Amino acid sequence: MSTLDETFAAVEDAVLAVPGVTELYRARPTIGSAVAAAKTLATRGSVARVVLDDDVLRIVIGTDGSHPAPETARAAHVAALAVATERGLALSRVDVRVARVG
Repeated sequence: MSTLDETFAAVEDAVLAVPGVTELYRARPTIGSAVAAAKTLATRGSVARVVLDDDVLRIVIGTDGSHPAPETARAAHVAALAVATERGLALSRVDVRVARVG
């Protein structure tokens, strides 16, 4: 597993540990990251659910409905940014979207 793959796995773990987050969905990639994901599938068979588009980390979550979705998304953002920063991944922003509530 490469360092970037390990970082993505750590980000996923941190986001899933946020109270109210029940699921991670594959973020919609840009063409460049879609091509990279296809290459990854061809070589390893597993693709991270978070997507890095240049310096933007994209995350799509499902929530349990017992915590307010905006609060949960903010907490997921903080968790993802903290892990990415800790692992040396320079980001201009983290884009967290809520795909499902409850």
